[in-house]
Formats: sequence, C-alpha cells, structure tokens
Amino acid sequence: MQKKISIIIPCYNVEEYIDRCVNSLLTQTIGLSNLELIFINDASPDKTIDKLLEYEKKYPEDIIVINSSENLKQGGARNLGLMHASCEYIGFVDSDDWIVPTMYEKLYSKAIEYDCDVVTCAFKRVYNEENMGRTGLNDKFCEILNEDQRKSLLIDGLGPGISKLYRKSILINNDIYFPEHLSYEDNYFGNLVLFYANRIYHLEEYLYYYFINPQSTVVKKDSPHHFDRLSVELIKLDTFKKRGLLNMFYDEIEYKFILLFYINTLHITFTRFNTIPGNILSHMQNVVKEHFPNYKNNKYILGLTPVNKILFQTLDIHMSQKDWQEFATVYANNINDTI
Repeated sequence: MQKKISIIIPCYNVEEYIDRCVNSLLTQTIGLSNLELIFINDASPDKTIDKLLEYEKKYPEDIIVINSSENLKQGGARNLGLMHASCEYIGFVDSDDWIVPTMYEKLYSKAIEYDCDVVTCAFKRVYNEENMGRTGLNDKFCEILNEDQRKSLLIDGLGPGISKLYRKSILINNDIYFPEHLSYEDNYFGNLVLFYANRIYHLEEYLYYYFINPQSTVVKKDSPHHFDRLSVELIKLDTFKKRGLLNMFYDEIEYKFILLFYINTLHITFTRFNTIPGNILSHMQNVVKEHFPNYKNNKYILGLTPVNKILFQTLDIHMSQKDWQEFATVYANNINDTI
C-alpha cells in the first residue's frame, strides 16, 4: 500500500528529547502504515544515532534513518530528507518538538478534501505538555486565482513555524529547498512556497507542540548565528531576481525584505544581545538602501505595527555604537521578546 505522507525530522544532539518526538509520530491516528518517517542524524556528537537506529530496526517498513557525517544544520538535513521522500505530501517536525495524535490525520483529510498544495495548523510554544484546542478563529480555504490574491498571500504569509503539510510536487517542480549551513532556513523555504501554492487550507487548531528548548540556538544570547537571517534574505533576493519574481512583485518583495532583513533583525538583536554590534546594524541600513533606494515609498509600510514603525524609522538615522546601545536598552526594557 502506498504511504501518504513523508515526515522529515532533522536530528542534532537530541538524545534527551527524541523519544517524545518519535512516540508522537508512531501514535498518529492516520496510522503508521500511511507514514514514511525520515530521520536525518545531522552528525550528532551524542547518542542520537543509536536511538534512531533502534527505532529503524523495530519499524523497518516505516522508518528511514539517514546518517550524515557532516553537520548541515536543519536546512541541509531537511534537503537530505526531501531527496528520500516518496509520498505525495511532505511534513516536517523538529526533533525536540512533538505533535498531537490527530495532527496528520486532520491535515491530510483537508488536503484531500480541498485538493490542497499546503495545509496549515496552529502551534504552541511550550515547555511541557499542556491543553491544546482551537485558536478561536474559523478555518479558511484560500484559492489563488489572480495576481492581486497572490500579492495578498505574499504579504500575509502562511504563518510561522513548520506545522504544515506540503504537496511534494509543488516543492520538486519549483525547486523549493532549504539553504544549508545556515539558521533561519525557514525564512527562505516558507517565502518561496508563497509564489507557487494555489490551494491552501488553514486549520485553526493547535496540533503542534513547539518546545522552548533552553539549549536551542534559536534562543541563545549573543550568538552570531542570529545574523544568518541576513544571508538568508540576500539568498532569497537573488533567487527572486533570477526567477523574474522581483519585477512581478516588487513592492511585496521590497516590503518583506525590509521587515525580515532589517526590522525583525533589529528586534532580535535588541532582545538577545547584551553588547549590540552597531557595525552590523549600520551595515544593514546600507544594504537596504543599496537594494531598495526608494523604500520610503513602499505602500505597505503604512501597515506596520506601531513598534515596527519605530524600528523602521531608524533606517534613516545615522547611529553610532553608543546610539545603538542606548536605543537597544530602552527598547528591550519596554518590549517583550515575542519572536
């Protein structure tokens, strides 16, 4: 019987957490016979690979273990998984996260009912198991039929996180992949999908537990990996140019570049760095102006939140190291770190 969903799980140094993740996948109500579980050991120095091989031996028809000798980070590990995926739909789960038993049954049901390219659900950031439920919003099916609807999708996005189901052919036919050796790889993958997905269902139910791992690189203080997001945005921009997308959707791409390259990076820097690297932030200002010299005229800027407008306004201000440090202190003392 042909399996229905390939689920790709990159693993790095998760000996402590992998059992919880695996058990949540093995007990999916859609049935293990319908799932192809692809675990990629991303050159873990601990005993992650030993645990994965034990599971593969126990479930040889359902689990594939790929052992990478090189640490590719999550993006590269997911790309390896995509190369081995054989099912019509693709899901991603991080190895320190876990999911509700009905998640893939519900996502796949909507994918088939509405012939979807992407199905999304909500996630919760948690430390431990807690009650889930619905978001309070109504489910929504979206079909992209014209350029204006595409532009709206580019601005609104599909929501953060990887709690989604993707039609494999959308990814393969449009060469959608993850940047390797970089953090914030989702910012590339998720944005590129927006240009090609035409039928999307939003399931307003919390089905994915996003674990707040205190050891995760995502939450580390003063870590230079946070500036990988700058490289990711420049790779995206280059891709858009090569594919002719920048000319077609200039305003939308310009706006999202300003938001992700500059505004969101300022927020992360101000809330996750004790010593502010002012030279990098000033360089960011120059890069935005180099690629988008008329950024002030972007029609979407008016829709920024009040906080983001404050960050946006710094684009036009020459700041010394001392200025950046003082600004960051005031900002961090008044803003919750929600990204």
